[in-house]
Amino acid sequence: MFKRVTIYILMILIFSGCAEWNIGLDGKKSSPSRPPQQANAYPFSDIPVPPDFSRNESKSWIYEAGSGNIKVARLFFAGYKKIDHVVIFYQNEMLNKGWALVNSIKTEREHIMNYQKEGWVSTIRVESNIVSTFIEIQAGPK
Repeated sequence: MFKRVTIYILMILIFSGCAEWNIGLDGKKSSPSRPPQQANAYPFSDIPVPPDFSRNESKSWIYEAGSGNIKVARLFFAGYKKIDHVVIFYQNEMLNKGWALVNSIKTEREHIMNYQKEGWVSTIRVESNIVSTFIEIQAGPK
């Protein structure tokens, strides 16, 4: 009798415990994770910054005049992505944000891209060394 009761209790515990496991048998799909939020080069919401790059606040500066109509900035960022990936990021994302490439200059260690938009200009300079990749963004009125 004791053996039957023990088996019965164990079966109840096992089957009720399995009801809590999410093993995907119920047909429900988990919602896909959202892509990481893309950072922008504040105060320019239309100039993107690649994910995982951090701003060097001590070197960066921003000048705003009036009610924010005039903005000029020189912003510095650092990260650990390959220079080619960062250049491709800017070639794609700046176009997506409405910027037109004016010209670009490439050397062994750096790539400079000049963009313009109605009333605005921006220069993106990407440089790398053995360890890091650095981005310098200059933007202001035309």
